[in-house]
Amino acid sequence: MPILVKDFIWKESEEDVFIDVPLKGVAPGKVDIFWSGQYLKVSYAPFIFEVYLRRSVVEGSKASIVESLVKFKFKKTEPGLWYSLQADEAEDKTFMASVRQKAIEDSHKKAKLLEEQKAKEKRELERFALREQMKKDEEERKRIEEEKKLIRKNATESLEKWKKETEENDIVVQQNSTCFKDNVKQIFNHDDGVHADDEDDEQKISSQVNLCHIQDKPIESPKKYIKKAKKKKDIPPPRSSGTIQVNFSHRPFKTPSRESKAPEEDEWLAKVAAASRTTNTENKDAVDIEEMNPFWLKDKARSFYKSGNFVAAINAFTAAIVLNSSIPSLYSNRAACHLQLKQYKECIQDCSSALELLTPPVAANALSRCKAFVRRGTAQSQLENYVEALRDYESALKLDPKNEKLQEDAQKLRTIIQGC
Repeated sequence: MPILVKDFIWKESEEDVFIDVPLKGVAPGKVDIFWSGQYLKVSYAPFIFEVYLRRSVVEGSKASIVESLVKFKFKKTEPGLWYSLQADEAEDKTFMASVRQKAIEDSHKKAKLLEEQKAKEKRELERFALREQMKKDEEERKRIEEEKKLIRKNATESLEKWKKETEENDIVVQQNSTCFKDNVKQIFNHDDGVHADDEDDEQKISSQVNLCHIQDKPIESPKKYIKKAKKKKDIPPPRSSGTIQVNFSHRPFKTPSRESKAPEEDEWLAKVAAASRTTNTENKDAVDIEEMNPFWLKDKARSFYKSGNFVAAINAFTAAIVLNSSIPSLYSNRAACHLQLKQYKECIQDCSSALELLTPPVAANALSRCKAFVRRGTAQSQLENYVEALRDYESALKLDPKNEKLQEDAQKLRTIIQGC
């Protein structure tokens, strides 16, 4: 049975009531305080302090624990002196039991209302966030549509300009051809027997002389005209040259043969060639023909990344992966975007996918593997997986041993692990 605390102290003024309840050596963390309406209870085993106030007080009053005392300060609803802390009915145990039960029920109702209010506010906040996201998506969609319209407009204008220039060039060529035929007819109208050699000479002369202006000059004999043109075209013969034959073995990689792994390098080259040919053409989400090209999507994602729009970059890289899932740089670059957005688990998964594709390990993919190890190690360190992070950093250092920044980061991880 709990022991009632009777050595409490209370004071009052016209507007406030002060109550000090001793804790009797009990730790503050083991004190339970309950207050609802005019009912106040402080329990700390095996003691209990219970009181039904004489008048009502303002809601929102607080208690504090100072020097083994629980101090209450209540503001009176109506100014005036009470002269007694407890109501006259507090001596009746049945009354106190009903008051206690009512206080508990009121407390539960308040807690339920507060919970419902919080849930309502949360729903409103989620609706607001959804509306804002839909608004941003709509703005982004409109912006993309405007960019596509501008690209189509520029392409159309360029095509029209090219057609116009082509038509003008055709007209000029046709005019020159007509002029050429008229002048040739005028020069050779006295001789109906034109030989094949003469036709060839005419074609050579037409490339050197503008026949459109021949009418302003006296017409000379065709043979004499051809001889003059031939004299102008005479050039000295080319100097004699020799040939030095040097045989080298075909090496697609810039590494000495003694340091190479020819089968692995051939396998890697075949893998890269196959990846460049493999494309999924059944992408129903594509709006434009350009969106069916994974390399175009990759360049688009890089521009998004440089502008700081990491979410759009992830979407573009994902669309490229749907079209061609065998390009390792798509996963590695998407991992960099996840790292910027602090999506560390997704970053680790993409780095692992990139490293699986970057096989066999050869000099041509060493830089890509180094980047994937560093990004995965950074994500692991942010998740406090320091051992896995150090393992990835050491793998990167094997590929780039002179990188001072990597050496410093690896040493920091070793210090953290040793400190643990």
